[in-house]
Formats: sequence, structure tokens, C-alpha cells
Amino acid sequence: MIKDWLKKFFLWLPGKRYIVFESQPDLSDSTVCVYEELRRRGFHRKYRMVWWLHGGKEQIPTNKKVIYLEEKDHQRLYGKWILFRAKCFVTCNGYLETCHKDQTSFFLTHGMAIKDTAGYRRPLEGVQYYLCLSDYFVDVMAKQLWMDSQKAFSLGLPRNDVFKQPSADLHPLFGRDFDKIVVWYPTYRQGKNDSHKVKGSQALPILHDAEQAQQLNEYLKENRVLLVLKPHFAQDLTYIKKIDLSNIVFIGDDFFVKNKISSYHFVGSCDAMITDYSSIYYDYLLCNKPVAAVWEDIEDFRRELGFAVDIDEVMKGAFKIYTLDDFKKFVQEIATGKDSLKTEREAVKKIVLHADDDQSTRRVTDFIIEKAGL
Repeated sequence: MIKDWLKKFFLWLPGKRYIVFESQPDLSDSTVCVYEELRRRGFHRKYRMVWWLHGGKEQIPTNKKVIYLEEKDHQRLYGKWILFRAKCFVTCNGYLETCHKDQTSFFLTHGMAIKDTAGYRRPLEGVQYYLCLSDYFVDVMAKQLWMDSQKAFSLGLPRNDVFKQPSADLHPLFGRDFDKIVVWYPTYRQGKNDSHKVKGSQALPILHDAEQAQQLNEYLKENRVLLVLKPHFAQDLTYIKKIDLSNIVFIGDDFFVKNKISSYHFVGSCDAMITDYSSIYYDYLLCNKPVAAVWEDIEDFRRELGFAVDIDEVMKGAFKIYTLDDFKKFVQEIATGKDSLKTEREAVKKIVLHADDDQSTRRVTDFIIEKAGL
């Protein structure tokens, strides 16, 4: 009784309430899209905007109108006060759970499920809504997140709106001569500590050694195609990075900061994408461009992790790469402007996408405003 009265008293106190945002990396993903949309609509004048950081403030642009909370603030009275006084939470990587009924927590997710990761997260009672790319994923994500399917809302991912923007000119970013550019986002396989290795998988599929890498590099050079490879940050690729490769470039997250371009705008500006068992495959369908999937170790993934979806059905729009020769065939398709799986890709898109447009940020923001009573 006294506890409930104190809650009402502290909420009654004058002063602005808070909207708390979280993402990984900080100030990114769908969360930052909603944050910027709320600011455009003037909600920063009614509420204090707060970013719950995973890294330090030194990498964050100065903005006196925004509160930045670091890890050290999480257990301090100041941080707890903000969490208590928050009107809602908008996250996409970690969870922020509500602590009283006058709050609403929205989980925008880090991506739709392909690999089966059910049980990696604990069941949560204090998250009221989670976002799905389309209705196809409602039951899939409910199982993966240990959440009630009634909490799902399917409106598309705000971060994907950028795929409908005009492509950026990527030539100045690399200072190399090429006609077409392909980006490769391999999923995580094994790292330096080997703690999450899928048995039987190489650190990087297809390019197992220097000889394979050099063969592919020569073929890319002949076809005037640049391959940009963004490995998982924990992946150990020292064996290949030692080689001087003219048409294979490695980048990390710092590349996007340095060149003042978002990772998704960069990917959308490429002529094609290569992935494997990553949810970026769904996102890239909005680009209406060729996509390939490295399928060399799919049986290892079926056996060790399994898949949350019918992998063969949802990825039938991707060109399958099992060998180096397959890789070369896909490079040739891009170099010659061929798109052999366009029809199949269009069919998948109708299933896995809520809409083929750039309005997900607007839809999701409208939903948050309504449900949180902002």
C-alpha cells in the first residue's frame, strides 16, 4: 500500500518524463530511426530523451538536450530514477522492462530469425510489444524470444527504410577502379576463443586459405568487380588479411563512422549482396537486387544449431554458393547484369515483408505513440 502510494507520488512530481532508447551499437538500428522521427514531430519538447549506452560517451556526438547513461549509471540512483520516471522504453538489442503499469516497453528486435536461437534469452514479463518484419514471423519470433505472440506488431523494420533511398556513389570510399561492387556479410562461425564454433565450419567459408582468396581476387579483377567483406567483429581472419588483395576489401564498423554513411545505406548502394544464414537477407529484398547465400556448410548449421524457419523456402530467392566455382558464377552474373532469381525473390518478398516501401519508421512511431500514450 505504502509502496503504491510512493510510486504515485514520485510520478506526480513536476518535471518532464523520459523516453529511454537502447541499441547495439549505440545510436543505431531501428531505435535511432524512431528516436529521430519523434524529434521531428517535436516530442523532445514534451519528454527528455535518454540513450542507455553500452559503450562510452566519448564516441557519442555532443547533444545537451539528450541524456546519455553509461554502464556505471545503471545501478546508481540517478539511473534508477530515470528508469522509474520513464514513460516508455524503445530498444532493439537488450531489454528494458517496465517497473510499473504507467510504462510501456517496445522491443524492436535486432533482426528476424533464421537460425534457431530459442532459449538464448530469458522470458520477459516487462516487455509489452515486440516488432516483426511481417506476420510471417509472429509465431517464429514468439518462440525465439519466449514471448506471447499477442505482443507482436508487424509493421516492418524502421532501419530498412534507407533501402529505398537513392544509392550513394561508393567509388570515392575505396579509391579503386571497379564497375560493380558486391558486399559480403558472413554470419558468425568461429572466433579466436572458438567458444561458439559450429562444428565442421571454417572461419570463413569458400576462402579457406590464401590460394582460394587469390584465385577469387583475380577473377574479381578480370570482371572489374570489387568485393567488400564485413566479417563479424569476433571472427579470426588473420590468415587472409595478411594477403595483398586488390579486389577484396575488409571493413569494420569504423568504416561507416569514418565515411559518414550508415551500414544499411552502404549495403543498399552496392550492386549485390552475399550473405548466408543472416537476417539481413530479408532486409535486402527491399533493394530489388541480386543476392547470394554461401551454402557450403549449411548441413553443419542444420545439425548443430538448426533453423527457426524453412530455410530452403525463404531463401529460394538467393543464388546458392557451395564452391569457389559457384562464387565465380555469381560474380559473372553481377558483372554482366544478369539476375537469374528475380522471380523467386519477388515471391519470397511477398511473404516475409510487411510492405515494399519506406514507411516503416512512420508506422512504428505511430504505434509507439498510441500504445504508450505519448
